[in-house]
Amino acid sequence: MKHFTFWAFTMFCFAAAAEATPLQGSWMLKSAVYTKADGTVITLSGDELKSVKVLSKSYFSFVTVNKDGSFSSALTGSYQLKGNDYNETPRTGSVINMLNKTYQFKARVEGDLWHHSGMEDGMKIEEVWVRLD
Repeated sequence: MKHFTFWAFTMFCFAAAAEATPLQGSWMLKSAVYTKADGTVITLSGDELKSVKVLSKSYFSFVTVNKDGSFSSALTGSYQLKGNDYNETPRTGSVINMLNKTYQFKARVEGDLWHHSGMEDGMKIEEVWVRLD
């Protein structure tokens, strides 16, 4: 019985580790609309701001550069996806005031597009990402 229990536990752990999320992979920002608390709207295309986000089963990492190629920001941390609820917690990166806070978003994947929306520090975020792989 001990061997069966060990074998069953091992298979369960292997199956859980192999389970992928629909967001797992590499993504490039296609477009974004940011609405600040004062009502100011900023609309960007992927041509104006280059951002790539890579997601494993439970971790994310992204880097963003400006149109001229200069560095803008980078963050990495953990995420959880439950249904359409996407929660992201940056643990390290260049935006110090975002670290160790959990941000709640809605995620919807349609084909190779990821629609990402929610609030971040008082600003409404609406982004569309395109799958790279």
